[in-house]
Amino acid sequence: MSKRNYNVFFNTHTVSGIVISIGLYVIFFAGAFSLFMESIDRWESNGKAEGVSVMDYDQAIVQATAAGFDMHGRSLSMYYHDNQVNIYSAALTDTTLKKSGLDLLQDSEASGVLYLQLDEATYLNTGTTRSEASHHTLGNFLYELHFFDQIPTVGIYLAGIVSVFFLFATITGVIVHWRKIGSNFFTFRIKGSLKNLWTDAHAALGVIGLPFQIMYAITGAIFCLLILFAGPFSEIVYQGDEAALSNDIYPAFMDGNIPIEGYMAEEVSINDLMRKSLEEFEEGEVKDVYAEVHNYHDRNAHVEISIGTHRKDGFFNYAKFIYRLADGELVEYKPTDTSPPYATASWDFIHIIHFGNFGGVLVKILYFLLALLTCFVIVSGVMVWITARSSKAYAHRARFTQNVGAIYLGSCLGLYPAVALMFLLTKTFPAEMEHRFEWISWLFLVFWVAYTVYSFLIKDKFKINRDSLLIAGSFGILIPVFNGFHSGLWLWKSLSLGYSDSFFVDVTWLLCGGLTMLIGLRGRKKGDIKGVCTSQVVKPAKLAAKVEAGS
Repeated sequence: MSKRNYNVFFNTHTVSGIVISIGLYVIFFAGAFSLFMESIDRWESNGKAEGVSVMDYDQAIVQATAAGFDMHGRSLSMYYHDNQVNIYSAALTDTTLKKSGLDLLQDSEASGVLYLQLDEATYLNTGTTRSEASHHTLGNFLYELHFFDQIPTVGIYLAGIVSVFFLFATITGVIVHWRKIGSNFFTFRIKGSLKNLWTDAHAALGVIGLPFQIMYAITGAIFCLLILFAGPFSEIVYQGDEAALSNDIYPAFMDGNIPIEGYMAEEVSINDLMRKSLEEFEEGEVKDVYAEVHNYHDRNAHVEISIGTHRKDGFFNYAKFIYRLADGELVEYKPTDTSPPYATASWDFIHIIHFGNFGGVLVKILYFLLALLTCFVIVSGVMVWITARSSKAYAHRARFTQNVGAIYLGSCLGLYPAVALMFLLTKTFPAEMEHRFEWISWLFLVFWVAYTVYSFLIKDKFKINRDSLLIAGSFGILIPVFNGFHSGLWLWKSLSLGYSDSFFVDVTWLLCGGLTMLIGLRGRKKGDIKGVCTSQVVKPAKLAAKVEAGS
């Protein structure tokens, strides 16, 4: 590679990495925790993993009808979440209303968005709106944070753009380091300059997580930006036929792909069809169930039942049943040991590898560690940029570099204690407190911003890092203590009582808190480390001279 091309790739890698560093750090750090969002939610609510819960689907639809929603032609999703029964449907479209012969306005309440959260015991409506339900649990908050969903409308697109730039930065980084990628992996100069230290850490750890990072850059961009490309793609390839595009991805199952034929008063019980499907599996094999109804109350209504299993007879270890509701006939069946059609399999594959839904909890723990490793790669890249601009050649921009570096480090490193504080607050504020989770999320944001401002004011990289570790470590050690006082589920009791998620979250925070506290207490500035090393190491020639002088 010519020197000019090398400089182009190097500067492109540096600029793209610096621009997205804060956003990328948030994506990976929050994403690491969201891998265990269900366990975190059960820890927060003091719940137990009871296995598979099959809801009363027929009763849920009865409650939706009683709430005043018109059900004809709707596609309904019904599922458990946070110990509540949820039923959701998008608003009826003009096309659906016309085909079904309903004399309703599209924006009327009866034909609008349907979302009900029902009490799992009584099936009475709890009155929770969809926006409230999607933000009132800690696990789901962290999941949404990892694609910036808290930023209205544009958040998910910003996350997609960050993913694209991350892929760009990763590829250019590989090009820059390609010739020495092997030797650099085994190079770690602790006693050299700060720039060499951070460069070696950035290169070596970046190589370790390279396949993981490329996978997340691609899948993240697909999830967040697919909707932007779907329209133009359907115009070019499918001549504007979006139904044909969606049918190629999910044949015959997507909204609008099953034509509406006319009103039907009586239908087969969905509960009976669910029981019939579950009879195909032995006890303990089923991991989760999901039901979606298409064109409810129509002569062409179907129910799609997906059953995830613990079987190891295929990568796509779920079964799918499609029943016609008019007579309960099974019209399509995919067993666990067969793959879906190519287009569907591709989309399912992206979901599975992105969320680590294969290989059990060990794979998710590996994903968690690799995500945190990537966070360190991001911070080390920022440190390379800061230290490289500490030379005399950049003296005229020293203040700018110092200010930007402090903001970058404060924003990234402040997220760790902010998340730990959020865990503490969920075990501090009573469950019956009004607007409880709004207060928790606002205090999280205030602490995060405050730490960034604090970092900007002190502008000491060592203190920014040390204080983040000490605060987060303190909070992490206190989390299982607060959980014990709040719920009575102390570490030595929770596992024996069957609260495995409570035990898992508490132990994880205890280990992370203790480790970060130890690192924060034992950390020393680079000059202190160098002084200790040089004071303890005596070169052989000097040692011989001392021996001779002593004799």
